[in-house]
Amino acid sequence: MFEFLRKGATSLFAKIFLAIIIIVFVFWGIGYFGTSDRNLVAEVDGEKINLKEFQEYYNFKFFQLKQAFGEVSSEDLKKMRFKEMALQELIRIKLTQRIAQDLGLKITQEEINLAISQLPFFQQEGRFNPSAYLAFLREMGLTPATFERILKADLLEQKLKGLLIAPILVSQDEVLEFAKFYHQKITLQEFILTMESCQREVKGDEKALESYFNAHRDLYVEEEKIKIAYYIIPFTGEVEVSEEEIKNYYAQNLNRFREPFKVKLRRIVIPGVDANAEKKAQEIKTQIKDLKDFAVFGSKTSEWFEDQALSQELKNILKLAKKGDILGPLKTSQGFTILGVEEVQPERVAKLEEVRDKIVSEIKKVKLRDRAKNHANAIYTKVVAENGLTKWGEKNQIKLEETGYLTQEELAKIFASRETANKIFKQGKGDYFSPLETEKAIYLVEILDKKPRRNLSFEEAKERVKNDYLKEKGRELCEGKVKSFLGKAKGQGNPIQIAQEMGFKEETKEILRKDLPEKLIQRGLPGLIEEPIITEEAIKIYYLQRIENSQQTFSLEELHTLRSLLLEKKREEVLKKYLEGYQKRAKIKVYPLFQQI
Repeated sequence: MFEFLRKGATSLFAKIFLAIIIIVFVFWGIGYFGTSDRNLVAEVDGEKINLKEFQEYYNFKFFQLKQAFGEVSSEDLKKMRFKEMALQELIRIKLTQRIAQDLGLKITQEEINLAISQLPFFQQEGRFNPSAYLAFLREMGLTPATFERILKADLLEQKLKGLLIAPILVSQDEVLEFAKFYHQKITLQEFILTMESCQREVKGDEKALESYFNAHRDLYVEEEKIKIAYYIIPFTGEVEVSEEEIKNYYAQNLNRFREPFKVKLRRIVIPGVDANAEKKAQEIKTQIKDLKDFAVFGSKTSEWFEDQALSQELKNILKLAKKGDILGPLKTSQGFTILGVEEVQPERVAKLEEVRDKIVSEIKKVKLRDRAKNHANAIYTKVVAENGLTKWGEKNQIKLEETGYLTQEELAKIFASRETANKIFKQGKGDYFSPLETEKAIYLVEILDKKPRRNLSFEEAKERVKNDYLKEKGRELCEGKVKSFLGKAKGQGNPIQIAQEMGFKEETKEILRKDLPEKLIQRGLPGLIEEPIITEEAIKIYYLQRIENSQQTFSLEELHTLRSLLLEKKREEVLKKYLEGYQKRAKIKVYPLFQQI
């Protein structure tokens, strides 16, 4: 949920975000029930979600969406059912909290405070900046209490996932079977219908385009634009750092250099929670004399676990353990676990020499920033005296940078700061600003001109309208053709002949199963795959002709990679089934007020 704060918005984040939207709808279906509660949006096992809580969470999710995609129209929000997605995620959070409560998991205020202070989004020179934090909350329209509640839910979900999936292992036999399956050779036919071919068949006359424009008028606008002049003072240059400064910085920031308790474990998991499973676990325990014996039962490698990935009960046990200890069997939600303690690293404060380079770097950043601030303030005093940045530049023969007309989104890219762009857009033509501090520089800015937001006429938007109209109608036509193709092909017709008659491109391929599209990887038998794969450019239908088992031998490196992949898939499946079961038992209501929002 908070990945965009940790790493920033990227195209990869956008893809992940879209995938999350799809998963949420598939996984968290909800029904509607009438009631007279006037200020309630939903209820989860008796826990109420009121209008204020929903609106705050909606604002948070909308901010995430804009971080990924920029400005989003109301039409796009409707198409993606964004309101419903936000509610379903909020319901998922409530269910996750209930599961965590049943398992005795908690998040303390100290953990929340630490998580907030460590988010790079809120740091300056490597330290938590309360001003940046509060500015971020203002931009999202959230109170600190609301943001902490959302963050707490995220931390709790991560802790729950760690508890549920950490004991899951895969045996060497499972890895070998998976490797053979993953490297099966598949002979398939790919039938492709391009969107472009369908668009060429669409007749978009003037009347149809104008009708489409009128139905989607809110999509065709020219956003408010601004033109500015600016002077930039970057945080660059050379500064000296003394030994005394390094030592003082270390002493004043000891908490930042604390390393949490962590332990390196080997694990054997015996599935099942009944008496037979416990008996089997006890028998295995008696056969383990030292850590090497774990390999006999499939645990050939070990993993590090940090403080936050461990339940409180397990943490208490492990903090008393020594290297070489064999613990268990310990009962978990999945069965019984035997642990081998390979290494224990107690909580500690890193030594000065270990963090010296980091401290020097941070002190230099502070000094460079302070020097830039002083320089900017000195210039600003002169700008005020001249009553404008451009006048100051002309008088001192200093060339300012000038932009063309930019939207708020485009301006934010110059400063790498939405907050700065938002602040500038709130002012009028001729206004100038006191030094604006961003992550990499300080800016002195003056607004040269502004253009208000306006609706475009049909003539102005005609090319965009035509493009959108052809895309929408072309897609509808392609989907109709695909439906017709599948109907004929299922009727035992010749797929190749049908494809040729209907204008599909056809190609025969031989590829490994692992290189198939994700939707096809688990396909077990030859035949027509009725679920098409739809992209922006085309719709593809697949016909599996032949599946040949792999005769390949695999290197240790390949098996290690496949083991990690299989383990990830297995853990995802276990987590999904566990949450699905809990969700089916939950009582979820959505009130009429939700439809009115």
